Amino acid sequence: MHGGPLFVTDRANVPELRLNMKQRHFFIIDPIEDLNPALDSSLRMARALAVRGHRIFFATIREMSWQSGKEAASAHMVEAHFSGSDIRPVVTPGARHSLADCDAIHMRKDPPFDLSYIEATWLLDSVASKVRIYNQPSALRNFNEKVTILLFPDDIKPALVSSDVSEIIGFIEKSCGGDAVIKPLALFGGRGVEHIRVGQGGLATGEAARQITAMTRDGLEKRMVQPFDKKVYDGEVRAFCVGGEPVGWCLKRPAEGQFLANTRAGATLEPYAPSASEIARVKNVASRLARAGAPIVGFDLIGGFVSEINITSPRLLLPPGTPAAEHSAYEQFAAWIERDCGQVSA
Repeated sequence: MHGGPLFVTDRANVPELRLNMKQRHFFIIDPIEDLNPALDSSLRMARALAVRGHRIFFATIREMSWQSGKEAASAHMVEAHFSGSDIRPVVTPGARHSLADCDAIHMRKDPPFDLSYIEATWLLDSVASKVRIYNQPSALRNFNEKVTILLFPDDIKPALVSSDVSEIIGFIEKSCGGDAVIKPLALFGGRGVEHIRVGQGGLATGEAARQITAMTRDGLEKRMVQPFDKKVYDGEVRAFCVGGEPVGWCLKRPAEGQFLANTRAGATLEPYAPSASEIARVKNVASRLARAGAPIVGFDLIGGFVSEINITSPRLLLPPGTPAAEHSAYEQFAAWIERDCGQVSA
């Protein structure tokens, strides 16, 4: 666990923020002990909605099930209550509730995008036409966080998804200047990402082929291949969008000597003022994804171009020490969600 306990179960002296509870928001999250309160967005999103008077429930995908004879899947949920500015909620004892009784469901389970994740989306399908789900289970299945960038060729640098070793090497040589990054399609946080050079100053073709064969498990698993952009050493931009509009920006600066700009790999967060072209790129892609069932999206940009699109559980990353910016971003998130759900009585 990171720091002190995230949840406490003694509700004594914990005031309700508002008596008029409006909407029921169910957050599917990772186990509490796996959350990092310093960077976690799910708890902050939940708190922002609670401040507006809504009821908040939590469960993990392990606590979801669907029994024959029931119109919808259900989950064993705990109800969370927030006090003041603390993102650590107080929880009441859990009970099983139908997903159909929720006004909104927030799928905030982190990747990997594996079979257990897909199974959870199948259960979410039971209420997809009745309950607002962020993001829609069909969108979570359809828009892979690496592959989806290929739908927006004007907003990215050249990229290839393949498991063919010869094709990958040819792409690295011709489209990447011999310098590339190779990424697995279903992991996150920089896991499995490799920087590879082929040719002058790098690997001989034969050695490159052997390494890529291992990465693709002898051609069984596809990989995303992109040019390595040295601008990543200056930082990777994170933009967080809600309903097609960016509400938060920051710069993720890699640790000294590293190229992975992930906080899990030691990257630090700094304020960032986006350019007009970056705003235009992000809004173009985000608006199209919102219409396709994915209104909550995180973008990574390197050198002004989109490098990844995160829709499973994107984090609203903001530099430390920016409480006004954080409040504004999460308030915009909560206000948009509230409007999108409509005013549903608790």
